[in-house]
Amino acid sequence: MVSHVAKALVFLVALVQIGIAVIEIFFWEVPFVHSRLGFSADEAHKVAPIVANAGLYNSFLAAGLIWGLFAGAKGFHIKTFFLICVIVAGVFGAVTLKPTTLILQTAPGGLALLAVWISRHAAEPRAATGRGRTMGTSAAVVFLGAILTTSASGEDVSPPPILQWFEGKYETMIRRTPDAFLAGYGAVWIPPPGRAGREGDGGFSVGYDPYDRFDLGRNGHRTKYGTEEGIKQFAAMLHRAGIDLHIDFIINHNGTRHGGEPDFVKAGDYPGFVVTLPHDVDGDFHNGFLNADDDPLNGRLFGAVDIAHDKNHLFIRSPVPGFANNIPAGTTRAFGRLADQPDANNRRFYPDRDSQPILLFDPKTGQGGIQVFPFNTDDPMAGDPVEENAMGYLMRNARWLVQDIGADGFRIDATKHVPLFALEFFDRAIYRSSPRRLLDGSQKQVFCYCEPKGVDRQQIITYVRKDINPSDAGRIGGNRDTLDFNLFFRMVDHLSSNGLANDWRTINAASVDVDDDGLRNGSAGVKFVSSHDDFGPALDNVAHAYVLMLPGNAIVYFNAGEHGQDDFPKAGRGDALGGSFGDRIVKLVGIRNSHGRGNYKERLLTKELLAFEREGSAVVLLNNRRDSGFDEVTVATSFAPGTPLIELTGNASDAQIDANDKVPELVVVNSDRTINVRVPRNNAPGGQAHNSGYLIYGLAAPQAPAGIELTGVDRVEPAETPTAQTNGAARLSPLHVIKGDSFEVKIKTVEVNLVGNHRDLFADGDNALLSIDDGRDVTGDGRVDFRKPGSVTYGFERFRDKSSPRIGTGGINGPRGDGEFVQTIDATKLENGVHFLEVRAFRHRTDGGPAIYSSFKKVLLVERP
Repeated sequence: MVSHVAKALVFLVALVQIGIAVIEIFFWEVPFVHSRLGFSADEAHKVAPIVANAGLYNSFLAAGLIWGLFAGAKGFHIKTFFLICVIVAGVFGAVTLKPTTLILQTAPGGLALLAVWISRHAAEPRAATGRGRTMGTSAAVVFLGAILTTSASGEDVSPPPILQWFEGKYETMIRRTPDAFLAGYGAVWIPPPGRAGREGDGGFSVGYDPYDRFDLGRNGHRTKYGTEEGIKQFAAMLHRAGIDLHIDFIINHNGTRHGGEPDFVKAGDYPGFVVTLPHDVDGDFHNGFLNADDDPLNGRLFGAVDIAHDKNHLFIRSPVPGFANNIPAGTTRAFGRLADQPDANNRRFYPDRDSQPILLFDPKTGQGGIQVFPFNTDDPMAGDPVEENAMGYLMRNARWLVQDIGADGFRIDATKHVPLFALEFFDRAIYRSSPRRLLDGSQKQVFCYCEPKGVDRQQIITYVRKDINPSDAGRIGGNRDTLDFNLFFRMVDHLSSNGLANDWRTINAASVDVDDDGLRNGSAGVKFVSSHDDFGPALDNVAHAYVLMLPGNAIVYFNAGEHGQDDFPKAGRGDALGGSFGDRIVKLVGIRNSHGRGNYKERLLTKELLAFEREGSAVVLLNNRRDSGFDEVTVATSFAPGTPLIELTGNASDAQIDANDKVPELVVVNSDRTINVRVPRNNAPGGQAHNSGYLIYGLAAPQAPAGIELTGVDRVEPAETPTAQTNGAARLSPLHVIKGDSFEVKIKTVEVNLVGNHRDLFADGDNALLSIDDGRDVTGDGRVDFRKPGSVTYGFERFRDKSSPRIGTGGINGPRGDGEFVQTIDATKLENGVHFLEVRAFRHRTDGGPAIYSSFKKVLLVERP
């Protein structure tokens, strides 16, 4: 309600500015107008050009306010700036022209600004921006802070990273979802789930040579990774943990069998496709003699048959008995199969056309009135077969994977070889397809990212499409990004084993992030250090520190190795979930989540050294030298003089990385807002490479040495002990078993002394919040307290039984609490099974900077009768 009032007032102020502009530009010399300001006709004529110019400026104010209304999260600062301009202009006009301008401009502008500010804080709780920011904050701080420190408000956000989790069985991944939760990942990307492989049995293929996209496996006839039921259970488990499921989608090609193999053709070739027809020898595909190296859009990639997305052969492609235009069925069994046989069960692969459709307009084709029907997951057999071409089949498969299987996003394979119009049809297929609703009532949008490997930087950005307009839901838009291959290849070349070749200046200029809007703000490009296709740079630890602390989306690649280790997929980071290979990546993921806010500010750039700040949050220091020792530099920051910054990664206290104890674990900001730091190089004194020449100095967060304390736990199922051989399968998370009707959650924060003796009052904290699963009402008041998507408090609840922050509403010098937070949870409201508990304790902030918090987590196993 408050937000609607704020929008209405801002729009009213914009209308007033438009009215003033129209009058000053077009009607100034009308006697009724100029006479009210005391100008004669001659005087009005003389100053008309000046007044018209002033009217043009009023139109700019109106344009800025309207921009702010449609600018989403960034609109708060845009509206604040332009409303302040209106207020100041009104005051100036009252002094120099007529006092009534206070009524016409200043008063409405002031009311609108107040409403905008209240709306912002109603939506975003104080825990996320600093509990000490009270209503007593001076107007000067509010106004000037909005204008001068917009960049410190944390507009550039690093979402929790994506875990590329390959070569794991679904049942193992379900069991290890607690490890992904504890590590802090926000999404999991898995290989193509459909049946694949040369013989079509899916027993050995990773999935990039699709055979049957709708066959995800069943008991007695699994794919490499499991069954359809298994992947559904995995999706449900991830969703409960607040983690999205991303599926690798093969839009370019099928497997390597083709129309020149008679046995394959007679057996029905690829389900849903035809490799040859009487009137088209290549059927749904391009000419089999073309090679992708010579013809990227039409040729075969690694021998796989290339789909011709523009062909229009219409069939019932998931055939059902009784339809005249079913796709040609196989007649002679081969390779243990017979494809494209009419089957009544295929109805479940079609939407239910008796349900209520949504109506859409596609701006890419100009087509309107597009009816999109949902899949009926309550009655799958209510699906209605329709004729479609090969592109339609792919679109239906994508939407089915979202609505029936539980996908939240897609990595789109080999997009370099796919025409852009096919990607636009893919956007149409997944637009508004998710059945999931966010806590604020909005529909979750499916996210996808393309693989344009080998495409130059100017072309890579063409794969980005982000034009969904929530206020115009009937207009199809895209939520499509691209893997940042340009940055990846520059890191491979310049974070290499040859220290002389390494150059941060080349790397830092490489990302496509700046190509969409000129800003390094994470708005384009999904960053990664290695993948199933490619090993990463030699200095992979440094590369991960760089990528994970940049704004925007980032990926960590993990190969679970449950099927052994082959040349493909490549080996990944064994420590992506912790385990026998250490926890270096898990630490970086945690730092990204707690300190990955604030605008990107480059602080130092040389051939060997890069320093950047996530403004108001943390300073990242990176070294590419391959010898031992350290480099001493002075780096500018935005932090106030005297602010203590603690080294967060542990590298400053690591005896291998800092063998001579020269790197400080704590730095204090100098009077000129700089810090003096020593950045370690990538070899130990004896010459052994540790590849960890990086540091992250950030604001300290609250401490709770005992973590989450649970009362009412029946027993604890211990974590499994991984070995190098079982690292991909061993569950690292202990499970706290709840058998009773209730249990108690408690956390006790302490006074913070950094490195033993440096008192940091602000780190004592001013609030703590708790969450179970992906946002549940666990305090019994009928709703989840914080529901703003993307906020660090999304899905969290206030502690009701006891909330006694060490820093209360009176601020640093006000009454203090004992740091204890307690909540009793009604376990009867939780289903039997695994649940995910998190408590976030927030640093006290009075400077308007990004939220800084400590995260404490437990995994529960409810086993009630």
